[in-house]
Amino acid sequence: MKKEFRFKFLLLMTLLVGGFVACDDDDEKIEVGNPDFTFNSETGEYNVKIGKEIPLRVHVKDAVNPVYAWKQEGKIVADDTVYYFKGESLGECFVNFRLDADNGSVEKQVKVTVVDRLAPQIKLESAAVAYCGIARGFAAETEYTDETTTFEWSYSGKVVSHDSVYMFKEEDINIYSLALKVTNEDGVDVKNINVSVIPEEEPLLFFDNARYVQPSMLDKAITMTCPIGKHVVLAPVKFAISDQAVYEWKVDGQVQSGKTSIYFDFTPSVEGKTYEIDVKATDNGKTASTKVYVQCTPKEGTYFRAVTSKSKVFSDHCFEFMPAPGQFVNFNQNQTAEDARMRIQTALDKLDNDSNMAWIASLGAWGGYFILGFDHSVEDDGLGEADFDIIGNPLGKNWCECGVVWVSQDENGNGIPDDTWYELKGSETGKPGITQRYALKYYRPTADKQDVLSIDNDGNLDFLKRNAYHPESGYYPWFMKEEYYILTGTCLGNQFKTAGIETNWGFDWGYVDNVNDPTGFRIENAIQQDGSPANLKYIDFVKVHTGQMGQGAAVGEVSTESSAAMDLRLKAKK
Repeated sequence: MKKEFRFKFLLLMTLLVGGFVACDDDDEKIEVGNPDFTFNSETGEYNVKIGKEIPLRVHVKDAVNPVYAWKQEGKIVADDTVYYFKGESLGECFVNFRLDADNGSVEKQVKVTVVDRLAPQIKLESAAVAYCGIARGFAAETEYTDETTTFEWSYSGKVVSHDSVYMFKEEDINIYSLALKVTNEDGVDVKNINVSVIPEEEPLLFFDNARYVQPSMLDKAITMTCPIGKHVVLAPVKFAISDQAVYEWKVDGQVQSGKTSIYFDFTPSVEGKTYEIDVKATDNGKTASTKVYVQCTPKEGTYFRAVTSKSKVFSDHCFEFMPAPGQFVNFNQNQTAEDARMRIQTALDKLDNDSNMAWIASLGAWGGYFILGFDHSVEDDGLGEADFDIIGNPLGKNWCECGVVWVSQDENGNGIPDDTWYELKGSETGKPGITQRYALKYYRPTADKQDVLSIDNDGNLDFLKRNAYHPESGYYPWFMKEEYYILTGTCLGNQFKTAGIETNWGFDWGYVDNVNDPTGFRIENAIQQDGSPANLKYIDFVKVHTGQMGQGAAVGEVSTESSAAMDLRLKAKK
């Protein structure tokens, strides 16, 4: 009796434990999506020489207990993730791969073309970056090679190597042309590579707050502003730092736990206090750091300047004009930054409330800018209408030279634009290919008629070439005396086309020197560095910078032409 009881008890416990285990298994079950696969050909097409084999491969993901089948002409020819196709007759063949799994099925088709001759194909980028005095290896990544294949690297008009890898090395900053020729028994392929040789950059972080930077300024911390009750998103400009970098933020020496991205959302709590914000980036074992001061100013509106009977429709003061190099810059060796500013100020002084707005400055290539101020605060009407306008001289949709608009409040009440700046979003904000916190170094030429070298914060090198129709003009702002100066902002990319008539298409809305629809700019579109709304009630200062890249033989560089800023509601009252 006791044995029977013991047996039943053990059996019951076994069932209970098994039940608990089963429940645990159900709780830990991982949801799996539908199965899928990709071929080892991005296009889904293959070429093979008659009598040769080519592997057709798939990469499978999210398949539970999968079964594979390659089918050709309705027959299963392989049951693995690879099928070696042999070219037995000239022409096109279609092969299907089917994946059946517990969580679903999927089938796709590829095309294999059998040819009698198959020349090699080189797969190399047309541009690359190398560093001064440091060797860089270029490997010949090719398709359709065999035992007859030969390699030939040419540089400066001479054959320099017959290996599949060439070690390139140059000491001087420039763009060098390298050529690779690959030959097999069926043909030849040739690829040219432009190698930009630049100084090896050490990781660099800095805050710019909408103004240019020279080497001597990089170790000097700037001060930004934030009214009590509001917040500001900080984000440094970076050079030679990847998107995978990890950031550490400190406020008055205290590490901010969990804040590891390039953006730091800061809310000051003590009016009148100036906070020290330190940031360090760590990237592949290297580090860079910088700091910025944030002054907590009185609440928004404290320094608001109401419209009076004497207020002007147009922005009436130019605080700074810093052009990028360009064919219409025209500053000689004896001129100063004040001469540049006065060029714009003189044009502003000629405007009155009855003037028709006309463009007053060519800002040069990407990043060139001016900063203008109103004699009153321009309010956001809160109704979604345009608050102010700035025009250029676009020639229809196919020739625009778009400029990006930034705005600022006089948050510290000192009457100058040393406060925090906010970009006005446009139709392209946040789209692929649009780069915020973009930066470009323009190097000072050694002679007036030299092309101007530039290097961006991703290491891309370019030369601003002199336009044949303006060969004598002073392309560089010679009052910039240091080795280089850095311009920062948002890069709208390159829409420049040189096939046939040179064109540079505009965007839907939100930019100067563009066919804007709707017309004008709204203060409500001001954004923080991370794209979130800035929620400004009014502005006092406006900045415009050239936002696009590109240059052509006939028209030269893309360069924003900009007017003064105009208060639209005040204009309507006059």
